Amino acid sequence: MKTKLIGMLICLMLMTTFLTVAKPSEKIESKSSTERMSSTYDADVPVWAVGDQWIYKIDNISIYNQTEDKTLNLMLTMTELPLTVLSTTGDFYTLEFKTNLSGQFKIYSKQDNGSINISITFTNIFLSGKVSIEKSTLGIKEISAAFTKGKFLVNIIELPNMKVPRLLQKIPAKITMNMITTFDTPFSLLTFPLSTLLVWNSTATNFTLNGEIKSLWLNLINFLNKIATPFGYGLDPNIAALLPVIDIKDALTTIGNGNVFQTPAIESAFICLNTENITVPAGTYEAYNITLIGGMAQCYYAPTAGNVVKIAGNLEEIIPYLKGINMELLLTNYS
Repeated sequence: MKTKLIGMLICLMLMTTFLTVAKPSEKIESKSSTERMSSTYDADVPVWAVGDQWIYKIDNISIYNQTEDKTLNLMLTMTELPLTVLSTTGDFYTLEFKTNLSGQFKIYSKQDNGSINISITFTNIFLSGKVSIEKSTLGIKEISAAFTKGKFLVNIIELPNMKVPRLLQKIPAKITMNMITTFDTPFSLLTFPLSTLLVWNSTATNFTLNGEIKSLWLNLINFLNKIATPFGYGLDPNIAALLPVIDIKDALTTIGNGNVFQTPAIESAFICLNTENITVPAGTYEAYNITLIGGMAQCYYAPTAGNVVKIAGNLEEIIPYLKGINMELLLTNYS
């Protein structure tokens, strides 16, 4: 039971950095456009410069996975996500972000001797990092992110064969984490040159997670485990070997199938239907209307913004477990 509990908590810590959101950064001048484009116009890949910035509003992100005996649900809330170009050297742009992230993670798992039912909440975790974007495709090559002493509240609702004392049902924990996500082939929803009535496939790629997790709470668990082990009450040796500083690759290998994940190639995954006026908080743009996965999601790319101005819908077919996202452009200084 102890082994399963620690494994589930480790899994949660890893999932909290899959997506990021941000607090407002320094105010920039907003640029928008209502210029009409011909339906035969081809949009070439934009050229970004150091200092270009896009600030997005993200209403919600929902990551959900359910099987016959297990449910995982991660809900994220946020205010703004600013992305600022730091470097244009070589074949990739380097962008930075600084974020505040709140949300809740719930896990339910039916075991032979009972059930695991745990929820974990976190509020205003300050997260910062960098993103590497391929110039020719605007595809993501790498994301690095880190937070220091983020505050988590673990609510243990149910454990197998154990009635949890009230004093131990809610456990506060401060956690420090850094993570690097690397894509073998840059991941992008777009293709260039972009034109109406264009159909294209999603590109298969593997992404790899690496990094580490630290916490005084993990140090305490490691200390107590060393005391309990000689008496036969210790953690499974494979789990204990992860403590006190958790290596993400080792943890994912121990509790899952490793730290390499695949996004599949899907034929005709994207269709650019037309160009139309789309209004977002940043203004009204003439944008390419791109349908994803047969209408499960919609993406709008505006050449005058040099970037996507809106994404909404379900991306689970191309990004595993991403059930819902709603993102709109708030401000940009791109010109």
